[in-house]
Amino acid sequence: MANLEKLLAGLEVGVEQFAVCNVRGDTHLTFGPSEDVTLRYTLAGSAHVRTTHGPTVPAPRHTFIVVPPGVRQWIEPANGGAREVLPETVCAPIAEGLKRLAAEGGKDGVVIASGTIRPTYRWTTGLFDYLREPIVESFKDSDPICQTFEALLRELAAPQPGTAALTEAMMKQCLVLLFRRRCASGAHWASWLPALEDPRLGAAVAAMLGKPETPFTVDRLAAIAGMSRSTFAAHFAEAFGRPPMDFLKEIRLRRAARTLRDTDKPVEAVARAVGYSSRSYFSRAFKALYGVDPATFRAQEREPMAGVTLA
Repeated sequence: MANLEKLLAGLEVGVEQFAVCNVRGDTHLTFGPSEDVTLRYTLAGSAHVRTTHGPTVPAPRHTFIVVPPGVRQWIEPANGGAREVLPETVCAPIAEGLKRLAAEGGKDGVVIASGTIRPTYRWTTGLFDYLREPIVESFKDSDPICQTFEALLRELAAPQPGTAALTEAMMKQCLVLLFRRRCASGAHWASWLPALEDPRLGAAVAAMLGKPETPFTVDRLAAIAGMSRSTFAAHFAEAFGRPPMDFLKEIRLRRAARTLRDTDKPVEAVARAVGYSSRSYFSRAFKALYGVDPATFRAQEREPMAGVTLA
């Protein structure tokens, strides 16, 4: 619990405008990869949620879904939906969306609240930068987190002086309750917590995240951390369960995956941009992590999703 206490002492969170998305029973909603952390919450109905490389998971009413940057996501009603729809066609500003939900009750589908949040540790470290897949956690109607979040949505729907400060406080409360649930379950989901325990490790991690293309060595990272090479390597491996250069490799490959999704840069240019001088070595490393070579990954990410089945 010491890790959690340290996190909560420095937790800050910003809240962007939310929308309400009404996904009918014969459709599935595609969310493209975002540069920001997004939060989904099931307001009515029950859904299935899937990402490109993750399993399908159920998301009944009162489910929170925290989606890290760069992750594509599909949401469909639990009874299935073959036809693809995009957010701009089924999502409405929150005031309009909540009124529609009150009138229709979320019949024949699933209703999702969706918005952008900025959770940080002392406004510097993005708390979800290291996540590979979304956090999905379901709660009961009586759980305080549900009451708090739905109050937050009502505040956003009818803003008044002080709304920004109030919604940030309520979002922080929701994240605290979510962290409690996840930590109590023993889920391995927060690999950034060790960096908070030791700011020296945090400095090295921030350097890798900030400029992963830099030709870092263990010696150079140890110097950034203000530690000897051997001490840094041992502390890093103990905290993160892998050597620092393996950690850096994953950061580079995840950055590359995002670039492949979002741009038309040649694979060789993508490799150079994340610190690889050899395309063949980059391709082998990429396939080891993602299961396919970079060109195939790009093609798969851009395939039409109308035929995707999430069951």
